Amino acid sequence: MIMKIYYLLTIIPALLMVYTAYEIFEFRFRKYVHYKLDLGLGIRACLITDLHNKSFTKRDLRLLAAEKPDCFFMAGDLLISKEKDYKRGLEAVRQLCALAPVYFSLGNHELKYRKYYSDQWEAFIKALPGNCYVLDNSHRKLGEGAEIFGISLRLEHYKKGKLYDMSKEDTDVFKDIPAGKKKILLAHDPDFYEYYDRVLDADLIVSGHLHGGFVRLPFIGGLVFSRYGVKHRVKGIYAGKHLVSSGAGEHLMPLRVFNRCEIDIIDL
Repeated sequence: MIMKIYYLLTIIPALLMVYTAYEIFEFRFRKYVHYKLDLGLGIRACLITDLHNKSFTKRDLRLLAAEKPDCFFMAGDLLISKEKDYKRGLEAVRQLCALAPVYFSLGNHELKYRKYYSDQWEAFIKALPGNCYVLDNSHRKLGEGAEIFGISLRLEHYKKGKLYDMSKEDTDVFKDIPAGKKKILLAHDPDFYEYYDRVLDADLIVSGHLHGGFVRLPFIGGLVFSRYGVKHRVKGIYAGKHLVSSGAGEHLMPLRVFNRCEIDIIDL
């Protein structure tokens, strides 16, 4: 009996470690999650979040091209705040822009990077291809029937361990919002969905940030969840209009169990 317990305590963790390595290294960018939303736009968008200064392999690009996207949504954390060299992130954007236009909003890593490496940030922005559109509390036309928005929170909103009260936060973020168009919002952190709803009556919100909870178990979901509790949004689609991706990369803690890196294909 003791030996059986010993084997269980040693073999199961070892198998989990092997499986985790398998998911991280063999299936990086291999899981494509498809969503069909009835917005009537006839647009296929590819959502990529939390890439964390990685570029794409030739195989990745073949798989992306096979999906025939009309555009890419990059909802934050393309870069890593503590990595001064942005070249791999820039290369990723260039690779995507060779396939379709990119709409890029800022996550916490871009906000930190811009604060601590301002010269590099300016050089990065200048080096972006002409069909990469940075949405920093701004918006622009998407096709004939939609407008796409990108919201940038403040760095203090991302402070670990702090519950930030957004009830008094300014909601006058976007100017000159066109009437009669579908509205799509790129918003990196899904925690503040109630605030986003006050800012903009969006038809679709896309987020990332939480990496799907890192470790996901059947009937439980992500074990690492937001500081706002398990009731908040970690992975999947919520209220029929808020899509939260588990993200396309990792940093610091490359841990994913039953939670493969993903890219989301959205038919709008």
